[in-house]
Amino acid sequence: PMNFVVGNEDYNAYGFDMRKLDKPLMIYKGHVGAVLSVSWSPTGREFVTGSYDRTVRIFPSRRGTSREMYHARRMQRVFTVNYSADNRYIISGSDDTNLRLWKAHASAQVGQATAREERAVRYRQALVKKYKHMPEVRRIHGARKVPKLIKKQTALAQVSKESERRRHDNTVKHSKPGTVKTKADREKSVVKQVD
Repeated sequence: PMNFVVGNEDYNAYGFDMRKLDKPLMIYKGHVGAVLSVSWSPTGREFVTGSYDRTVRIFPSRRGTSREMYHARRMQRVFTVNYSADNRYIISGSDDTNLRLWKAHASAQVGQATAREERAVRYRQALVKKYKHMPEVRRIHGARKVPKLIKKQTALAQVSKESERRRHDNTVKHSKPGTVKTKADREKSVVKQVD
């Protein structure tokens, strides 16, 4: 209960420990628009974010990337998100005045499954767990369909980040030793600390 997450206009969500606010515990990346809403699951192990980029993402609290991303063709900017009390569904409210209901686990079956279907699901989960160290399995298991607009914006952000890193490296290379200091991303996120 001492940890909390905040969304930011720099397209990231930041996890903080209430006892130590000078730098975030974790930076959650993946959105390409301002993060407008954050909501914790009833279990407290993951949270959901809604963003200006028209997506809903689910983040495990101990991993900086999302495990699931939801989007719809007609969905506009997501202003609010929340979990259902049983942790099975996510409700999102967007700018197009619609509420949408998403499954918290996209592959989970709605309704009663037969014994055979349950065995098949457990078997597939065991295979993924057994071979998760293999890059191909990790890539296939984590693959999600992403809208074209978000792919383009992610590529542009990557190019911008790479050029900024190159510019910083050149500044360090061509300046007096010890004059330019490198700050980690976690330290950059806290701009000013008020006593």
